[in-house]
Amino acid sequence: MTAARKDVAPRSAPSGMPPKRATVIAQRIVKEIKGRNLQPGAHLPPERDMLETYNVGRNTLREALRVLELQGVLMIRPGPGGGPVVTSPDSRHLASTLALLMQFADTPFRAVIETRQLLEPLTARLCAERSDHGLLADLRGSVDRMGESLDDREAFLDENRRFHDLVAWGSENPLFGYCINSLHWITDGTVLGVDYPRRFRKIVWRAHDEVCIGIESGEGDKAEAAMREHMDDTLAYFERHYQRQMDEVLSWEMYGT
Repeated sequence: MTAARKDVAPRSAPSGMPPKRATVIAQRIVKEIKGRNLQPGAHLPPERDMLETYNVGRNTLREALRVLELQGVLMIRPGPGGGPVVTSPDSRHLASTLALLMQFADTPFRAVIETRQLLEPLTARLCAERSDHGLLADLRGSVDRMGESLDDREAFLDENRRFHDLVAWGSENPLFGYCINSLHWITDGTVLGVDYPRRFRKIVWRAHDEVCIGIESGEGDKAEAAMREHMDDTLAYFERHYQRQMDEVLSWEMYGT
């Protein structure tokens, strides 16, 4: 039996303290949103009704709503006819939270790329094994649009994110979908000064085509290998041209929503 490493932080023991009242109310609101199947754009009851329903003070209710707004569950519209409106949390909120955690852990940009390098080939395999005709059409359309956007950097990067998002969600595992898309917002790298010149955009486009072909074939091994090669090439590009950025510690302010 080996001794425990001293540099690994022990798991925090439960404090035994009950959650804040505002947190409890926020959880109840989420439960009601899901229970009533409220869709984005739906209005929650007026403040006076919510105060009565949840039997709390105005400050507690507003704190609960603010918590949910920060999590992307709702937005507070000002003025007459405003109030809390249901929204849909997306991966950018998770990216912001991850960036905050990584800042406190002194996590370099390199670690995020390495994580994607390990996870994305698996999602490509699952996508090939589980995808339907609709997803295949979306993936092929993404590759085609990427090829048409080689001279438009912003459009190209948007399509790049979309392709990886489609593959991740095509795994039919929501956790992969949220995690990988969140990591992709962080590894965009533009906030760190990373550039994606046309010659590299062309390499990425061709790599996406190979991944798409692998997924279209329905062969998990082929799709996984194509995505792994794509991720390896991406890592090599960053290592070769952006060594300083690779070692830079991520900060929350770069990715806060």
